[in-house]
Amino acid sequence: MRAKALTLAIVPVVLGCLPATTVAAHAATATYYVSPSGSDSNTGLSPAQAWKTVAKVNGSTFPQGSSVSFEGGQTFTGCLVFNSVNVPSSSASTPFVVNSYGTGQATLSSNCTGDYSAAVTADNVSGFQLTGLKVVNGSTTAAGVLLENQNGTAATQGLAVSGSDISGFSTPAGSSSSFGGEIMILGYAVNGHSGPLNNVQIRHNKLHGASVTSPDGPGIYGWGSGENITDVTVEGNTVYNLGMPAKDTGAGITGNGWDGAVIQHNVIHDVGANVTSCGGASGIETYTSNNVTIRYNEVYNVQPYPAFTAGCDWDGIDLDGGTTNSVVEYNYTHHNAGSGLLAYTSTVDSKVWGPNTYRYNISENDDWAKIQGGLMTVVPNAPKNALSVYGNTFFTNVAQSTKSTASACFNFGYSAGTWAGGSLIADNICDMGNRDQYGHPGQFYYNAYGQTGMTLSHNLYYAASSPAWRWGGTTYSTFAAWQAAGVETGPVFGDPLFTSPGTGGTCAWTPSSGAGPQPCPQAYTLASGSPAAGSGVAVSGNGGVDYYQNAIPGTPNIGADAG
Repeated sequence: MRAKALTLAIVPVVLGCLPATTVAAHAATATYYVSPSGSDSNTGLSPAQAWKTVAKVNGSTFPQGSSVSFEGGQTFTGCLVFNSVNVPSSSASTPFVVNSYGTGQATLSSNCTGDYSAAVTADNVSGFQLTGLKVVNGSTTAAGVLLENQNGTAATQGLAVSGSDISGFSTPAGSSSSFGGEIMILGYAVNGHSGPLNNVQIRHNKLHGASVTSPDGPGIYGWGSGENITDVTVEGNTVYNLGMPAKDTGAGITGNGWDGAVIQHNVIHDVGANVTSCGGASGIETYTSNNVTIRYNEVYNVQPYPAFTAGCDWDGIDLDGGTTNSVVEYNYTHHNAGSGLLAYTSTVDSKVWGPNTYRYNISENDDWAKIQGGLMTVVPNAPKNALSVYGNTFFTNVAQSTKSTASACFNFGYSAGTWAGGSLIADNICDMGNRDQYGHPGQFYYNAYGQTGMTLSHNLYYAASSPAWRWGGTTYSTFAAWQAAGVETGPVFGDPLFTSPGTGGTCAWTPSSGAGPQPCPQAYTLASGSPAAGSGVAVSGNGGVDYYQNAIPGTPNIGADAG
């Protein structure tokens, strides 16, 4: 929560680490080959005439639609820079491609340093595609891949990073910036010229550190100026072992200043091990972004490691300050130290949070460290635009015996207030088997400040003993008392009869297949006789299918197995 603006110093325009003289542009579009056995005096136009060094690539000028191909299985040292100097004409319709040839992936080992250094920079090159490369930090380079537009006024179009393995990148020690991570997407350029980007695709990559506590920064860190990064797809990536610096505020995938984005079929795990501050880390986070859909992702083990010392957050998925018109659906979050789902409802630069929707997600044993106090948390204020939360399944049986109170299903705070009209909490299951040091389960709601204005309807609640709903100044300790309070229409109490609660575990799936994580976890399908079956209420515009991609009937089941 509370993502912060990217700290960037204003520096002169950097068009790349190019030699004082450059090779004249070649006459026609072609593929240029690079091999350790080549020579920079060669033409580069065939494997037999391959160039040898990264410096030769940086110092050459390429016609629109060219390719630069590095020999697979070989390692090249240097930092690649492509911009309007060495790619003077570019177009999304005729991509400029950097890839591998032969057998296996080529490895690029960076040797550049500095606060805003990157192993691969694409600056105002439309149609830039990096595919099938391994990019590693061989020095103190800040970023693996940097996509930006430092000097264009029109949007740079058609940028893609795919099928690559990028690792080892983080904000350099002692830097005053927060620039660093495996992939940086900047509409807020480091020279102060905030050039827009459009149609950015980050697909089927491995973005990671070497171990859980590696200092690697975010896997994908996108920062705009306003919402000038448009039409973004982040799909099929495996993002893991991002320990991050102690004061990091990022996420495995961070979308800031995005307008129109889909984040889907990614697995994100083991993020934020080294963080001791607040404002991060998260598995997936948006900030000052619009029209973002986050779906079909698995997020787990966002947590301090080896133990909690200080800080907060470590949530699974967070629609943070200034996020509007966005949907979080069909995701599986589990075993995160903080909330599985977070709505951080702050207004940022007059950009009012919401309307936003969370639906048909499954949360298993999230907020195990009681970092935020809720499996789903809505803070810091009552949302000023509508918040809809429906068809989700929340389950926890984690022991919280070191805590004076156990995590709630829903946590609202930190002040009183009225939710915007149209706000809805409906058809959710809260199965609370967690226990505090006194043996009490988590409350279904922790609404200590008495927030009002939302519609509560047809949610199912279950705790084997001592159920509690804290609403304003009153704690209701029986279901009958909760019903009599008249706060909610049609609530249900009883064991939901999940197929195998608490055994969802980690899914076995391949993100690049585009087919997951459904049907994992089957543990939260409903067994015959469940009181959740046919007990829900119809929600208009509900997306049509539940977590398991079953059609939703006119009267749905309660929970993520709605069909």
